[in-house]
Amino acid sequence: MSNKKVLTIQDISCYGQCSTTVALPILSAFGHETAILPTGLLSTHTSGFTDYTFLDLTDEMPKIIEHWRSERIQFDCIYTGYVANKEQFEYIKQCKDYLLADDGLFIVDPAMADDGKMYPGLDEDIIVGMMDICSIADYILPNITEACFLTRKEYQPIQDDSFINDLIADLISMGAKNVILTGYQDDEYSIGAVAYDGLTKTTILKEKEDKSYHGTGDIFSSMVIGYLLNGKGIKEALDYSTDFIIDAIDNTVEDPFHDYGVKYEELLKDYIDKKDPRY
Repeated sequence: MSNKKVLTIQDISCYGQCSTTVALPILSAFGHETAILPTGLLSTHTSGFTDYTFLDLTDEMPKIIEHWRSERIQFDCIYTGYVANKEQFEYIKQCKDYLLADDGLFIVDPAMADDGKMYPGLDEDIIVGMMDICSIADYILPNITEACFLTRKEYQPIQDDSFINDLIADLISMGAKNVILTGYQDDEYSIGAVAYDGLTKTTILKEKEDKSYHGTGDIFSSMVIGYLLNGKGIKEALDYSTDFIIDAIDNTVEDPFHDYGVKYEELLKDYIDKKDPRY
């Protein structure tokens, strides 16, 4: 493993196993130092809970960035997720310009939609802002719904090769160097991911679980980033990360009181160790 310094820019959902609360333990388990620039503070995530609280942290972002600049802090990777409003995209670009090391990675998970719908409270301004930061990213990790919003395509719950090929080609044409498309389903029994760098397409498909959970996209992105920063190839990163999500769902599905996220924590260290050739 090689220790990298990673900044994640996304919300803090205080309860619910998603966004920052999964990114930090996962990236740390890979051996990386983590820092956060929160976009908002929520009592819970927005799916499956009612009457959750939300505090917009836009006003704090430029103060934190300026302090880091004065301290000459630099990051090997900047990883963005949920963005609370259109003003925050400019601060994200400032982070890339001023805080990312010359050989660092700028990775965008355009966390804004799922199952054909935008998340509550998000609108067209968020889509346009995500398009902007995706255009300057080294990697983007949209799910199928988010990719359709970014490319202005009609959402399809089951995707054939032609649809996927058009989708990833359009995402690359936006400017992203690498696309990792998640939630790919060529039938109702399979699920996986597709990676594309403009030349080579890599596809991973696994048997689909009967139940889905909120936050698995955030976990998957964090796992992929952890593997990439530790020198794994894209096929291995996708394969291992997909297996981890499936195992985490299997670890959760028998617990009727745990339907807001997956019980991934007890699997994390053993899983990374198992997949690390040093062990």
